[in-house]
Amino acid sequence: MPDKKTSLPAALFFCLICSFYAVATAAPGVDLAGQVEKIQKKYRDFTSLSLDFKQLTRSGGRLREGAGNAVFFRPVDGPGIMRWNYTEPDTQIILNDGNHLSIYTQKDNQVLVTSAEALQSDITYAFFAGTRNVLDDFTPKPASERFIFNNGDTPLQALQLVPKKPQTQIKALHIWYDSTFFIKKLIMEDYFDSLTELSFSNIKPDTLQADSQAALKKITRLDLPPGTEVISQ
Repeated sequence: MPDKKTSLPAALFFCLICSFYAVATAAPGVDLAGQVEKIQKKYRDFTSLSLDFKQLTRSGGRLREGAGNAVFFRPVDGPGIMRWNYTEPDTQIILNDGNHLSIYTQKDNQVLVTSAEALQSDITYAFFAGTRNVLDDFTPKPASERFIFNNGDTPLQALQLVPKKPQTQIKALHIWYDSTFFIKKLIMEDYFDSLTELSFSNIKPDTLQADSQAALKKITRLDLPPGTEVISQ
């Protein structure tokens, strides 16, 4: 299995934020389900989305960091595509082309390839690929006061999504978003008391044409070095 120090789990999104800032919450009286629907609509309307990210994961008393960039692409024909390019602390690529999930770890000279079918119902894939209604599986609730976050001069709203039925990977998903419904930060907590935070910046929508075969090939090409071990599951 590839290095889990930086790679997102199959669900993709996961930090305890320890600072003394005001808690960002949705305004009183806000329809939380309506807010989630607006966030989903925002991402469903995109042909493509690129961004930079920073990741912090706390698990078993250890804190791990990662960073890189990601791109999401919805071609005119075929499933949505997600690609995460880790540049820190090590080079790693996580590619979901809609059919297969490939995780390439440079230092191990290894790529793990498995079916992407299980990801079609994931909440993270649902948000960015627009494959399903998140509200079918999750109940929106006011932001938890256990997590505090300050984004400087940019006001954010926050809410949490709790599974309607127990899941193996997600206990709760906490979301911070701006007035245009861009997600700026995610925190996922699981049932093993692991917490992972993703912070997004340099967000650029619709820089690729949906019918661009050149863009499709570039995003889905791994360019593996000779001798890379391929493990299929």
